[in-house]
Amino acid sequence: MGRVVAGVRAFGCRNMRSKPGTDEKGALLVDLLVGLALGLTVLGLVLNMLMVMETSSRQQSIEAELLYSGRVVQEVIQNQVRTAVDIEVINGGDILVITDPEDKKTRYYSQKGSFYRSYKTSTPVAENVKSVRFVESEDCLLVDMELQREEDSLLMSFVCAKRF
Repeated sequence: MGRVVAGVRAFGCRNMRSKPGTDEKGALLVDLLVGLALGLTVLGLVLNMLMVMETSSRQQSIEAELLYSGRVVQEVIQNQVRTAVDIEVINGGDILVITDPEDKKTRYYSQKGSFYRSYKTSTPVAENVKSVRFVESEDCLLVDMELQREEDSLLMSFVCAKRF
C-alpha cells in the first residue's frame, strides 16, 4: 500500500512548499487596480461622448436659429413684394423701399446684427442678420443675406417675383 499511482495524491498529503492562500497573495490588489483602470477608461469614454453630443446639439441649435431668422426675412420680403405697387433699391443695394397699395413706403435694411422694417418707426423683424443685399432686375428681386451668430455664419439667397 505504499505506492501511489502517478498524478494521484494520497489522501492527506500536501505539497509542503506552498501554504494555503499564498497563491493568491496580492491578487486582490491587482484585480482591484485592473478594475479601477477599466472603470476609469469607460468613464472617460462616456464623458467624451457626452461632450461631443453637447457640442453637436449646440451647433444644431445655432444652425436652426440662423435658418429660422433667414426664413422670417424671406417670408416678410416675399409677402411685401407680392403686394407691392413699386419697389426701389437704394444705397447701393443695402436698403429696399416697398410702396404698398395704400401708397405707404416701408424700408427694409440690416443694421447691427438685426433686420429692420421701418415705416414710422424701426422695428426689428429678425436677429442674427449681419448683412442684406438687394438687387433689382426687370421681373424679380434678388436678396442675398449673411446670417451670423457667434462664430457661425450662413449665407442665404432667394428671389422674389414682382407682380406689378
